Formats: sequence, C-alpha cells, structure tokens
Amino acid sequence: MPFDPKKFREEKEREISEKYGQMRKRSFRFLFLNIMMVLAVFALLFFLKTSSPETYSNIVENLQIVIELKKLEYISPDKVGAKVYIVNTKRTDKDFTISDFYLKIYSDSTTIYEYSFPNAVEGSVSSLGKRLVYDVEREVSLVNLVPNDYTIYVKCKINGRQVETSRTFTYKEEISYILVSDPFYVLGEEINPGVAIINSTARKQTFDIEKIEWTLNEERITENFNQQIVLLSGESYIIKSRHKFKASKVGQQESSASVYLKGGIIKEVKGIIPVTEKTEGSVSNVDFVIEAQDAVVVDKDANINLYIVNKIRENRFLKVDKIQISIPAIGYNFEIGNRRVFLIPFGRYQITKLERLNFDQAGVYTMIVQAYSGKSTIKKEIPVAVSK
Repeated sequence: MPFDPKKFREEKEREISEKYGQMRKRSFRFLFLNIMMVLAVFALLFFLKTSSPETYSNIVENLQIVIELKKLEYISPDKVGAKVYIVNTKRTDKDFTISDFYLKIYSDSTTIYEYSFPNAVEGSVSSLGKRLVYDVEREVSLVNLVPNDYTIYVKCKINGRQVETSRTFTYKEEISYILVSDPFYVLGEEINPGVAIINSTARKQTFDIEKIEWTLNEERITENFNQQIVLLSGESYIIKSRHKFKASKVGQQESSASVYLKGGIIKEVKGIIPVTEKTEGSVSNVDFVIEAQDAVVVDKDANINLYIVNKIRENRFLKVDKIQISIPAIGYNFEIGNRRVFLIPFGRYQITKLERLNFDQAGVYTMIVQAYSGKSTIKKEIPVAVSK
C-alpha cells in the first residue's frame, strides 16, 4: 500500500489533538478541584473568625470552660446575656473542683464589669454534658452600653490547672423608621399607613417632623405635621397618615413614606401591603410553635413568643376570631381576639409575646393553644420545659 503523507499527517494531528485534549480536561478538573479547596479553606477561616474561635478553653482532664452568648450583636437598650459552663468531653460522669474564678467584660477603652470568686467549688457534670458556672444576666444588668466591640474573658482553675477563654460581641445604637399597616387588606378597603420611629439608643431623642410624603402605587400625598416627638431610650411612636388610600387591586402593593425632619434630613422607608379579594375563614393547615428568647427558669418571667405557621405552599389571608392560651397546671390564661394574619408559603407570623407568665417549680408543663375562625377550630398542646 503506497505511503500517503497527507493521511499520515492527519492521523498524527488527530492523535496529538486527542492526547492534549484529554490532558486539558484533566488539567481543568485539577484546577477546578484546587479552586474549590481554596474556597473551602477561605470559607472555613471566615466561619472560624465570625463564630469566635476562642469559645472553648483548653481541656483539662476532659473538662473545659465555654462562654455562651445570647447573641453576638445587641442593640440598645438590650440586656447583655452570657453564661459560663463547664463542659465534659468524656462519655462518663466527671467530678471537678473550680477555684480562682475570674470574669471580665471590657472594650478597647474601658472595663464595664469584673467578678472574682477565689474559693474552691466542687461538683460533677454528666457524660458529654455541661453545668452552669456563672450567669452574667442574673448577677448584673448590663444595658445601654456605649456602642463598641466588647470581650468577655474568663479564667479559672479546674482541678488545680488553669484554663481561660473569651468571646466577643458588639453593642450598637440605632434609630429605626418602619412603615406600618395592617397585615393585609381586602379589595375596596381603606388603607391608613403609618411610620413607626423606634429609639434604640441609650439617650433621649427629639424628632422634629416637618412633613411626610406617602405613596401607594401611583398615588402620592404630602401631609404637613410640624410636630416634635420626644422618645426616651427604648420608646417608639407611630405617626399615622390622615389620608385614606384605597385598596384598588389584588396583589402586593408597593408603599413608601418619606419623613422630612428639621435640618433638611429625609428618612425614606418602603414596604409591601398585601391585598386580597376575600379572607380565609378557616384555621386548617396551620400550626402553632413557641420560641423562648431565654431559658425558662423558676421565679423569673418567661420570655416566650407564640407563632402561627403556614403548612401549605400558598399565601394565606386569615381572619382569626379568637386565640386562647392556657397552662392548666399553674392556672395561666391568655386570650387574643379579632386578629388578621398574613402568611407566606410555609412561613410563620408572631401572634403575641406571652405576658405575666411565671413558674414557681421546675418541670415540663403543657401549654394549650386553641384558635377559632368562624366554625373552624384548631387545638395544639405544646410542652414547656422549666429549669431551676
């Protein structure tokens, strides 16, 4: 068979192309894996930085100290909450002796709290469990701090050997402007929006309101107020529009308000107002859950919020006639009437914060929540754990 130079060259070029094509694919895969590894390392470093790597102390005989913060960012006038625990990392119970306990809370400019207890305290902690050593919130009320980053530092001796750890948190001040309205409106109803001003600072604040421009869809109204509002720390005030807008179409209606303050300052807030053709007169496919902001303990007012949860994949426009909350074991009863609730798919809505709720004994209590809407009712029993 005669030698064909053209065919030979084409075959060699194809072989080379296939070989280098495979090498390029392997190179791209290798490069991709390297990029993913670098991203994973950066993500891990970011997580460790933001989650405070000094949370746990060094380990002594399978025991260590941990600081648990209620949250990493507080806004005035929030109360700072932190608890120090001794943690057992072993699968058997452990005895311990803590001595020379010292706690300090400080910023870069000042120390705001110190506590020391040199005496030895003996105890035990269960397998892989933890035991409370110190509760900052029970001992001191730290509120309205100067805005700054703060560190909680703890050191002590466990069984004669020193351990130490620290955590950081941020304390902020802010003044919030929020657009407020009913949870939803029915087509044809009047909408009366408002602006809530919230003073989350440590000081009294004065607001000189000159005028507010209200907007709903294409309709815009300007109202002169010339009103001075004085708010103490933690207080809020709602300015309501004197104009009544009309819920003229179904759907999510865009709304805004521009607040003109003395001195040429303008605060603009925006929101969405849901409008429906009709309300839903049933409480089917919903659930109730509770969420405690702090641990529920004996002889301290419980800080518990009650939420209603949407169990289906569609918006809900509920008209709830009545919600009854009771804890029979302590004779607690609380009732809410005539409430509108808007729920996004699988979303939840805070119904209320339970008031004047206090337990005098530790244990697990049953909370009963009953909701009524027309002829529809729902009943839910929720356990509440109370510790000493």
